[in-house]
Amino acid sequence: MFSQLLFVSIGALVATAVQASIIQNTPRDGVITLDMQFETVSTDLIKRQVGEHGYTFSIGSLPKITLPIGSNKDEVSLFVDTGSWLTQVPDVASKCDRCLLPNGKVGLYDVKKSTTAVKTGRILKSSFGTNAHYHGEGVIDDIWFGPNLKIPGTLFNDVKDIGSVWSNGILGLSKPPKGEENQNIVWNAYKAGLINKPIVAITQKNESGNSLQLFLGGHSKSQMTEDYTWTSIKDKNFAGHVDFVNINGNKVKINQTVTLDTGNYGISVSKEVEEALLDALPYDPFNYRGMISYDLIKDRTMTVSIYGKSYTIPVLAFTGPDCVPGAQHCSYMIYISKDWNWGSSFSRFLNLALKYDEGSYIGIAGWKPSNTNDIVVFK
Repeated sequence: MFSQLLFVSIGALVATAVQASIIQNTPRDGVITLDMQFETVSTDLIKRQVGEHGYTFSIGSLPKITLPIGSNKDEVSLFVDTGSWLTQVPDVASKCDRCLLPNGKVGLYDVKKSTTAVKTGRILKSSFGTNAHYHGEGVIDDIWFGPNLKIPGTLFNDVKDIGSVWSNGILGLSKPPKGEENQNIVWNAYKAGLINKPIVAITQKNESGNSLQLFLGGHSKSQMTEDYTWTSIKDKNFAGHVDFVNINGNKVKINQTVTLDTGNYGISVSKEVEEALLDALPYDPFNYRGMISYDLIKDRTMTVSIYGKSYTIPVLAFTGPDCVPGAQHCSYMIYISKDWNWGSSFSRFLNLALKYDEGSYIGIAGWKPSNTNDIVVFK
């Protein structure tokens, strides 16, 4: 997410979903495939703390996933977040009437009714800015993927008080603090023999903009231009060192390690880099600075160098969720912040993966449009 977590006592994590299809050959040689939702445009706009500009974006622009928890298999909707590791599960005690499932019904977990729940007594608090917090306690319970498949005994934050900004919980996919790997849903799936490798892969976009998926233990080759390039990130978040961005021959030096954060949307940079990017990006004489017509950039691409390797992605990666065919006033979602989080607007055009063992490695591969899946296991 776009700001730091505040932990009281040791935090925890959990995750993943309903509507799961499973490819499982032999123990420790399988893939769990989980469907995500990603509404491209929504009228539910919220303001984020984004430095000087105060841009707004659609909460529906963040990838989400639905999962059942506990003996009652209570379904909850969670933002899929590579920018944090603690998973936040809204409890019925939060009285969150904004926490809606894809079918429009309220989705909340009831720890009191789950016969498999174990309360740890740990107080957990996470803050992401004004009116954007999750307060609760650590609970251990089962996470279900289907009628007969579960990851047993995963620790997460059972949220009793949720800030007014949020309409969902959070599925944290970043690696937790060293020594706490067993709190990670991917690691737990691996230890339970459900997946071949403790690796998560995420595909945020395909040609039609739907059927987005999260993979545990494997990935889809259909939307990849190449194999993953793996880089050690030494137990950090989903981190990528961006060397430069080349837009139509205009090379903008970045030279910063950024969090590739699906729990945020825009691209946060320094004032100097913001100015350089806006100068290099296509200009629309019929719009204010920082805005562009969709038709002027729909087929434009740029080169981004990450860890010394170049990737070609659409210029649309710097625009807001409202930049769809016919839009006349797309905003460039570039803002000033010390956090250097590059969110879903950018990372949706890359294939990302995180390997949780051997010190943690990020995997990045070029993206191409496709409406099919060719799911393979990580060897």
